[in-house]
Amino acid sequence: MEISQAVTAEDLDLTPVFGELDDDTKARVLEELRRAEAALARIRDELELEGEALTLQRYPSGQTEVSSSLKGAAGKLTFEVGLRPRNFFSESPWQPGRPARTMVTDAWDVDGAVKVMVRRPLGKHKYTIEETPEEIEEQRYESAADAAAALAAVADRIAELARSREPTIDAWAPPEPAT
Repeated sequence: MEISQAVTAEDLDLTPVFGELDDDTKARVLEELRRAEAALARIRDELELEGEALTLQRYPSGQTEVSSSLKGAAGKLTFEVGLRPRNFFSESPWQPGRPARTMVTDAWDVDGAVKVMVRRPLGKHKYTIEETPEEIEEQRYESAADAAAALAAVADRIAELARSREPTIDAWAPPEPAT
């Protein structure tokens, strides 16, 4: 079962994502995560998006991340940010019934994106596909505090992008390719 906890929770356990942290590092990481959460909560409220501003997610596979997926346009427009331990996407996928994977907490990947679901002709039919009109390229950090600060910067950038256009499919859909 997936477990989701807001980063603003008083009893937030960062260990699944960041490993053991000394008190100073933990305080800096929490400060940056809460800064990111505040930026995302503001944009969610301003643009009337749906979703949690920023949560720590734990999956049955053992994978853990700090992420947000704010949705608009009836769920067809998504503003995403994420911070994951470096082995979140490993080469060998986890399978149900196997032991949960242990996250390696010596480096973290941070990224963000705006995604939109659009109808596109493929051959003789139209299909709904996901387009990514804006992407903040994944970066790796070897310090928990640097990774959390990077997540806050990505959240600020996603908020800036979200404010740059109306929260509609038409405003975000890339032009159809010429045929």
